[in-house]
Amino acid sequence: MHRYAIVLPLAPLGVGERYAVRDWPLHITVMPVFATWANAAQLAASMGEVAAHTAPIAAVAGASELFGPKHDTPVALVDSPEIRALHKTFREELDIHVPTFRRPDFAGDGFRAHITATKRGEAEEGQELKLTQIALVDMQPEPGQGRPMVVAVADLEA
Repeated sequence: MHRYAIVLPLAPLGVGERYAVRDWPLHITVMPVFATWANAAQLAASMGEVAAHTAPIAAVAGASELFGPKHDTPVALVDSPEIRALHKTFREELDIHVPTFRRPDFAGDGFRAHITATKRGEAEEGQELKLTQIALVDMQPEPGQGRPMVVAVADLEA
């Protein structure tokens, strides 16, 4: 099985870009890390279908909170019905690929849209967000563990 994630970047990403986890551009994870037997092309096709029927999303960064097992990872919550709906759509769409979530408690009813602070910066409460792209990220590309790579992008178009 291979591990992927699907994200809404705050600024567009390019295919082939790689980042250390702590240096990722700011984004909202729509599909937390999941394992699947599907390949990147199959997932990219599914992602493209969903993106073609999804309008760009306007949202606002909310209050700060601490996530992670030690509650030491600063995030800005994003309360958006559109992002929750997109998460649900992807769970249903990708069900044919039988994804297994690394942290199932962060999917479905446990999904909480947020922007994790990184070395690049953080979202500020009240910051207006215009999300126009979605990206498929390979969380274990070869070679080089720990440097996830963007393998597909799609514009939100509906």
